[in-house]
Amino acid sequence: MSTTENTQLSRRRLLQIAGIGTVGAAATAVAGPAVWSSAAPSHKIISRSAWGFAGWQAGGPPRLNKAAITHFVVHYHGATGGGDSGPQVPRSIDRDHKADPKNAGILYNFIITQKGEIFQARGYDYKSGATYGANDFSIGVQLHISGNQKPSAAALASLEWLYRHSHGAMGKKKALKITGHQDHTATACPGGPLGRWVDGRGQELYREMAKKLGGGGGGPTVPAYPGRSAFKIGKKHPAVKTLDQGLIRKGYTKYNDGDGYQAGTLFTEYTRRNVQAFQKAQGWRGKDADGYPGPETWKRLLS
Repeated sequence: MSTTENTQLSRRRLLQIAGIGTVGAAATAVAGPAVWSSAAPSHKIISRSAWGFAGWQAGGPPRLNKAAITHFVVHYHGATGGGDSGPQVPRSIDRDHKADPKNAGILYNFIITQKGEIFQARGYDYKSGATYGANDFSIGVQLHISGNQKPSAAALASLEWLYRHSHGAMGKKKALKITGHQDHTATACPGGPLGRWVDGRGQELYREMAKKLGGGGGGPTVPAYPGRSAFKIGKKHPAVKTLDQGLIRKGYTKYNDGDGYQAGTLFTEYTRRNVQAFQKAQGWRGKDADGYPGPETWKRLLS
């Protein structure tokens, strides 16, 4: 073997160790269970049959209307747990979802592990059941991590690949908007670290795809500022829920009642203190960081 070949192998091995360029998974048929590896030569989607899907219940899920899909929604596994890899991940999620007899089975379209494995769940065949209120126009993708867990480089590389791949697979002429679960319903999902990816790199990726496809490319639309009267301690207003979702997405949820910070319509002292923490992070002081959102706080939290 030549010195050049040795050098190339060394570089390849370094990339494998770093989890770059070798994400995905391969299944090799042997006399017994499949042998799974996180070091496949390229990204690939592991089919339901390959990971041992047990079949649908309750008549199966409705078919996916690809033409109606406009959003690529990112989820985490849960407030705790996650981080596992291999075919047991989609199998376990499928069992959990089937515990409700009304569910046809696994609710996500795809699941990505920290090793970068991409598992087909409902895939591009069936409508998502993972994002209440948005399933008709979105596909749901779970990164198998907890709310405070940092997604690995391999997982994020697979997420980006899957986002790009989805446009060709569904014949999209316009870029799919990248959103987090909490953008559609009251939840902490996809958590702080992954939520920041959605707000940062996710929006860059969306603009890149929009430019490539020749249209769109703006970031998420910021709702009109509702006025200061919407934000008073003890007062309910629909805008407070939107504000809370921004706080959750940006990771400003330190102050809560001990059961985690949840989006809701009531402006509380916890809300004010979390807003204040965000304002101070902008470098503001005094009355500019009093915890009551003005137009600029509103814009920065929701953009």
